[in-house]
Amino acid sequence: MFDISKRFKELRLNNSLSANKLAKLLEVDPSTISKIENGLAKPSLDLLIKFCTTLNISMNDFFNDNSNVAILDSETKELLNIINTLSLEQRLALFNFLKLIN
Repeated sequence: MFDISKRFKELRLNNSLSANKLAKLLEVDPSTISKIENGLAKPSLDLLIKFCTTLNISMNDFFNDNSNVAILDSETKELLNIINTLSLEQRLALFNFLKLIN
């Protein structure tokens, strides 16, 4: 079962944010962050949207168990979106090019 409290804390830590800093960014009391992360409260939908926006992730990323998705910066996400539009041949050509310059 998905643990929203655990995920909330995991994403906060992955983004190197203290609970106090996150509270300031979300414009909530620090105790709200503590209650959410300790399973004593659930974030409202508005707060969850603000949280995801602050961390530059989608709601889908939040509920995805693969935590690596959540730590991608916006430029990397944009590149992945572009790659997803390429044909298999184009992807292979790009892959070979990247191997050459790496």
